[in-house]
Amino acid sequence: MALSMDEQRILEEMERKLADDDPLLASRLTSFGRPGLAALMRSRRARIVLSLMALIVIAAASLAVYALTPFRGERSVPGRSPAPHVVSRSVTPAHTTGAPAAP
Repeated sequence: MALSMDEQRILEEMERKLADDDPLLASRLTSFGRPGLAALMRSRRARIVLSLMALIVIAAASLAVYALTPFRGERSVPGRSPAPHVVSRSVTPAHTTGAPAAP
C-alpha cells in the first residue's frame, strides 16, 4: 500500500526533525540496512581480491628474505678480512711411491 503525498511529506518532515535533534541516532538509523564487513567477505570478488593481496605480500616478504640472505653471515670488522667459508689445506703424503726419498 503506497503512502499519499501528504503522508510522505509528514514522514520526511519527521525525519528531518529527528536528524536535527539527535544526529547520532539518525546516522545509526541510516546505516541500519547496509551490509557489514561480514556480508562483503561472502562475495566471491572480495575473496579473490584478498587472496591475491595476501599472495603478493607473501611473495614480497619471500623476495626480501632471499635478497638479504647473503648478508646474514658476514660481519665486517675494520682492518680484518672476513673469514672464508671453506678452509682448504694442502696435505702432503707421508711417503711417496716411485722415486726414493732424498737424504
